[in-house]
Amino acid sequence: MADRFLDVSDPLALRALAHPLRVRLLRLVREHRPVTNAELAALVGESTANVSYHLSVLARHGFVEPDPTPGATRRHKPWRTTYDRMRMHSAGVGTTPLESPGGGALAALLADDRATQDAYLAAPSAPEGTAQDAAVFQISRLVLDAARAEELATEVSTLLDRYRRDAGPDPDEALFAVSFVAVPVVEEVHR
Repeated sequence: MADRFLDVSDPLALRALAHPLRVRLLRLVREHRPVTNAELAALVGESTANVSYHLSVLARHGFVEPDPTPGATRRHKPWRTTYDRMRMHSAGVGTTPLESPGGGALAALLADDRATQDAYLAAPSAPEGTAQDAAVFQISRLVLDAARAEELATEVSTLLDRYRRDAGPDPDEALFAVSFVAVPVVEEVHR
């Protein structure tokens, strides 16, 4: 499948993505694609009607679409994302990312990712040498200009694609949440 890229700058689409349940549904559609409303409802503990509503909002703004693979029945239509990679553009010069139209979406995406990391921190330790024990952390500070930051993002994305597959984990594997967030460091002002 060719790489599908979604560049989101429409303020209405960005606001639609700012809902925490929609962010969670979008992540689950990517992880479990194709996936039906009923399967998503079971995963998030919501009614199928509520999931259907939020999926329709995501579809209206171009984030998800019906999967062309037919479902088990006409009532069980699977969904997929419309993209493999997404970029949000919304910050105007002089405004903070949080004040921009995409600020709520960015905050919801980062909160969803932090919830996954917090759940890992709160879970019992797994046996050494198992996939569940293979968490990796690297926090770096790099000096980059805009072009090098874009180059870094492209290289990381290409690397992640080498490990991506649509099938779920085998018994000796685990699903990993891999985040790549590169932001300019805002120096604190010390008094």
